Amino acid sequence: MMRVIVAASACVVLLGGGAGSSRPMLAAQSPLPDGPGRDVTIKVCGTCHAAEAAASVRLSPDGWHELIDRMVAAGAQGSEAELRTVFEYLSTHFPVEEQSTLDLNTASAVDLETVAGLLRREAAALISYREKNGPCKKLEDLKNVEGLDYQKIEARKDRLACR
Repeated sequence: MMRVIVAASACVVLLGGGAGSSRPMLAAQSPLPDGPGRDVTIKVCGTCHAAEAAASVRLSPDGWHELIDRMVAAGAQGSEAELRTVFEYLSTHFPVEEQSTLDLNTASAVDLETVAGLLRREAAALISYREKNGPCKKLEDLKNVEGLDYQKIEARKDRLACR
């Protein structure tokens, strides 16, 4: 289930604008760089999600393959050729780079969803908790956050920190 949520979050990040947006995002307004496969990527992923922070998702080719597989499992539709095109576009324009550690005391909701793999409600619970209780001193402090599956934090502890 977490993988489906991560896939959905990545699509949201990559394709911007909100679900339920009253107007389609114009090509000139899109945060997605021009290039072969851009329109196919918008077509395949854009039926469910929108994009606002493409720079926050960087994956290896294996990571993009896995993410696309999860998106398809979650309902994304496209031909084999379209899915290959989406893969080529994403892996070319959003390659893995050295990831910095995400500070959970200052992270935005989008980063909590995409980097930490939290559900929207979990990200909101964490933000509410830190506003009420102050910054965490160590990741284990987050075991006290009601509505947060701490196992998600534990699974990504190499990329998360409380500073």
